[in-house]
Amino acid sequence: MKRYCIIGAGACGLPVAKTFAERGIPFDCFEAEGDVGGIWNPRSPHAVYGSTYLNSSKKLSRYPDFKLPDEMPHYLSASQAQAYLRAYATEFGLYEHITFNTRVASVERADDGWRVTLQGEDKPRIYGGVVVANGHHWHAFTPDYPGTFDGEMLHSHDLKSKAQLKDKRVLVVGAGNSAVDILDDAAHDGNAAIHSMRRSYYFFPKLLFGKPTDSVIDKLSHVPLPRPVMYWLYKIGMKILIGSHHRFGLPDPDHSLFEAHPTACTTYLDHIVHGRVTTKPGIKRLEGKRVYFEDDSSEEIDLLVWATGFRVNFPFMDDSYVLDEKGWPKLFIHTFHREWDDFFACGLFEPAEGGVWQIADFQARLIAAFIVAQDEDKARADWFRKLKSHAKPDIGHGIKTKDTPWHRFEIHHLRFRRYMRRLLKKFGACAGPKPEMRTMGESAEEREDEKLKLAS
Repeated sequence: MKRYCIIGAGACGLPVAKTFAERGIPFDCFEAEGDVGGIWNPRSPHAVYGSTYLNSSKKLSRYPDFKLPDEMPHYLSASQAQAYLRAYATEFGLYEHITFNTRVASVERADDGWRVTLQGEDKPRIYGGVVVANGHHWHAFTPDYPGTFDGEMLHSHDLKSKAQLKDKRVLVVGAGNSAVDILDDAAHDGNAAIHSMRRSYYFFPKLLFGKPTDSVIDKLSHVPLPRPVMYWLYKIGMKILIGSHHRFGLPDPDHSLFEAHPTACTTYLDHIVHGRVTTKPGIKRLEGKRVYFEDDSSEEIDLLVWATGFRVNFPFMDDSYVLDEKGWPKLFIHTFHREWDDFFACGLFEPAEGGVWQIADFQARLIAAFIVAQDEDKARADWFRKLKSHAKPDIGHGIKTKDTPWHRFEIHHLRFRRYMRRLLKKFGACAGPKPEMRTMGESAEEREDEKLKLAS
């Protein structure tokens, strides 16, 4: 069987390495840092902000075959997320399969396969295929405004600790989950917490009826109702639970629910009604340490934080392998190249609800199933080859999303999972056995005892 190159050992590269190892697919996995975890690895230069919590619940974040202990909270902290990923890599023996502190410098398709050059090596290595799992929450995007700012200015990517906010007048620009996490700390530890948004977004509480919001939405998605009706019910529910944006001094969103990524937060609106966060419209210009806004108001600022998101970036290869000429993703279900049978991506999508890791596991199993089918079941390989060349399945929300690089990768968690499950079923034996469930922190003896209980 061909040997594959897996790029990255973050939360999406790990299930690929695990699945390939289980299926006997030869591979090398290269990780630029000294440990697994990607953005959750605190030693990585791309590590998330220290106070970050997952915006998806543990039920819809965890890998399908690796449970989180019941005593773990609904939403994991950054350190708990990294502990989980390290436990996963240890449990399935992945450390021995990963080459750490090794950065991929270039990837190029050639007649003899894929030429992969590692940093520090002159001669490329030849592989039969490539799996790109380098993540897309690390290449910071910073907008440009007229004027100059004389205070301290950082992207949220470079903000690592709430100590950097202490006793400062902090302006946070952007409305994603990183923005509200930073505002929460600035409201407590800074001299002022000011929030600027060019347009307003929908702000979801993290709990509904005492349960994680994404889990509630996931269950409701099973109800056989037309999507317009379901989304109308969601909007009514938001009105009842949250109320009008105007009640919080915020403009109404310029889009419908799920046309743009909603922000999961519990404290943000509470800070507004208690006066701990001051809201402002978009920035008009910068002048010294003063920032002027679209409503002609201004604020003196010590620290300006750009929580303005990230751009998909592949510094080691041509973007056209993944994106079309307009910057839209062109891979089948964000995973398979339409024409090539030896190029794959894992984790290159954005769920509006639920987590990335769980979906990445399904992607890994599908990639492995197709690779195995190419060697062992030509008929199934031909079926899938034809399917991926033209199919455009309904794995989104069924409504037009905002045309931004971020929202172009939007998917619906349940529809994506269902579609991939159907494909795995059609692959038959090529998909391999159903993964055995394990629990983080559980010993082999405890696992055997649990099996005996279930059997009896």
